[in-house]
Amino acid sequence: MATTAPHARNFIRHPLDMPIEVLPGSGQQESGEMINLSLGGVAFQCPNAHAPGTDVTLRIACCNPVAEVSGQVAWCEPEGRLFDVGVAFYNPGDAYKMRMVEQACHIQQYRLDRVIEDGCYLSLDEAAREWIVRYARRFTETLPPADTQDTD
Repeated sequence: MATTAPHARNFIRHPLDMPIEVLPGSGQQESGEMINLSLGGVAFQCPNAHAPGTDVTLRIACCNPVAEVSGQVAWCEPEGRLFDVGVAFYNPGDAYKMRMVEQACHIQQYRLDRVIEDGCYLSLDEAAREWIVRYARRFTETLPPADTQDTD
């Protein structure tokens, strides 16, 4: 599978480590891990190369409801035995949607960490309130501008 030359960066990227499902338009679903997010798209790492121009849907199932965004592969580069793949969003509001999903995943992880670290079992609402007090300010400082957010 061909890859493209190094790609230009047009947006600030936010590092992530969320598991995702990759659904190429003409291929079989595979697992991957999101590695960063920007206003223009997302980069993820997966076991298979994806040709630039390929339509893909990315599904993030770490919280309910499952989030899906669609885009087009912009670049693909080998990284050891895996591939780093960049996808440009079709809808600019998808960056905001992905950040909200990321926040929900952080809250779920915080909830699990509290159980592991100090045996404290929190409801989802309790965990969300605590996480927001402790971390939301840092999180919201990196959200995309409101004019890129969709309302659906």
